[in-house]
Amino acid sequence: MATKLALTPAVTGALLFALTAAPDRFRDPLLAQLRQYVSSTNISRAITTLKWLFGLGLAGEVNEWLSELAQNNYRWRSEAHKYDWPNEIAVITGATGGFGSLMSKDLAERGVNVMALDMRDEATPAIKHPKIHYFKCDVTDRDAVAAVAQQIREKHGNPSILVNNAGISGEGPIVDQTKEQLRKIFDVNVISHYYTVAEFMPNMVREKKGHVVTIASIASFVTTAGITPYSNTKVAALSFHEGLQNEARVLHNAPELKFTVVHPFFAATPMVTPHLAELKKAGANVLEPKEVTDAVVKQIMSGRGRQIILAGNAKPVVYFRSMPHWITQGILQLSDSRNRRSMASKFTVKNK
Repeated sequence: MATKLALTPAVTGALLFALTAAPDRFRDPLLAQLRQYVSSTNISRAITTLKWLFGLGLAGEVNEWLSELAQNNYRWRSEAHKYDWPNEIAVITGATGGFGSLMSKDLAERGVNVMALDMRDEATPAIKHPKIHYFKCDVTDRDAVAAVAQQIREKHGNPSILVNNAGISGEGPIVDQTKEQLRKIFDVNVISHYYTVAEFMPNMVREKKGHVVTIASIASFVTTAGITPYSNTKVAALSFHEGLQNEARVLHNAPELKFTVVHPFFAATPMVTPHLAELKKAGANVLEPKEVTDAVVKQIMSGRGRQIILAGNAKPVVYFRSMPHWITQGILQLSDSRNRRSMASKFTVKNK
C-alpha cells in the first residue's frame, strides 16, 4: 500500500507542487512549519526524492496506458457503444463454480442474458436468476459443445461475450501423472477453449463485435514443484489468448473484437479451499473470489480488452520470464525446503 501511494503521481505531484511551486502565501508557511522539525538539507533531499517518485510513477502510468492501448490494437475508442446490454448474450463455462457463479450473477444483474454451462444436472441456487439460462454441458466433448451452442443460437441468439472459465486443478509429481489425469486437465483447461471459440467466435467476426475472456492464472508465469500439470495448462491458456487475438486481427480482419486474459493468484474458491490453511501459513496473499470476478465484469462492461494481473504482493512474478536465471532460480530455491516438506506430506513419489 505504501509503495503504491509513493508511486501515485497524483500524491507525489501534489506534495511536490506544495513544496516547490505553490503560491508563496501557501508554500512559505508550510516550509517554515517543516523547518521546525526537519533541517533544510533533509527537506531538499525529500524534494529530490519526490521528483524521482513522481517521474517513476508517471512513467508507470504512461506505460500502463500504452500497454492497454496496444492490447486493443491501438484503437483509441472503446467498443462499449456497440453493446445493448439487455439484449447481449454471454456464455460462461464452469458457471456453477466459484468464479463462474459470481460472474454469471453479476452480469445478469447488469441486464446481460447469461448462458451458464457446467457439468451439473441442474443449476445451483447461486445462479438462479431470470436472466440466467442453464445448460448441462461437458465442454471437453466437442459434439456436446456444438449441440448446446445450437440450442443457444436457436432459443436466444448469437452470443457476443464468451468467458472460458471452466478449469480444474492438477497436482503431484510429474512421474506420477496418469494418462487419464493428464488428458482430463488439458481437455478442461485448454482444449475446451478451442471448442467454444469455434462455435461462438465466427458470428463475432461477422458482426465485428465480441469479447472473449480467458481465465488463466499467475501460474502462467512460473511453475513450482507439484503443480506442473496445472501450470502447463495455464501457460497454454495465455498462449491461446495471444494467438486468438492475433488471428482475429490478421486472419479475420476483425480488430474490433476484444480479448481479455486474467491471471489471479490463489483465490478462496472451492478449488483452493482445501489448501487455504497451508497457503496462509506460507504467507500467501489469498484473494476473495469477488475481487477477481469484479475485475472481469468491469473489463467486459468497459468494451476494452486487457491482461489483468490479480496477484497482490506476488505481482513481480509476472516478470519472472524476463529475469536472469541466477535470480529466478535463486528465488525458487529459497523455498525448496518448505516445498519439499509440503509435497512429502501429500505425495509419495514413485521412483521407477
